[in-house]
Amino acid sequence: MTFGSQKYFPLGLGLLSIMGAAFLFFIMFKAGCAGDSKGGSLGNPVRALQLESYGLLPLLLSAASGGAAIGFMSKSVHRVAHGLGVALLMLFCLWLAAMQFEMRGIQSCF
Repeated sequence: MTFGSQKYFPLGLGLLSIMGAAFLFFIMFKAGCAGDSKGGSLGNPVRALQLESYGLLPLLLSAASGGAAIGFMSKSVHRVAHGLGVALLMLFCLWLAAMQFEMRGIQSCF
């Protein structure tokens, strides 16, 4: 990696994090449209659970790349702690937001 490209590396990781979150929300909305996996009374709950399992990889990718972007941008001695803290916070927030997108898919499709 050259000296000039190091300043754009956190930006690339941040964009990867945003794209992963957008893909996660798209998958979870489609899972909500496929069926109600919690109640099992609407649509195809097996397909909804399958789509939810596909959403795990973008969730982890988004949280990890977001935490890595913050870790690389930090100039502190505690850059690993900052990165891990942001990754864990993002993991929790993305998980809650993904549930909201699934609920929105259930409400709009059924």
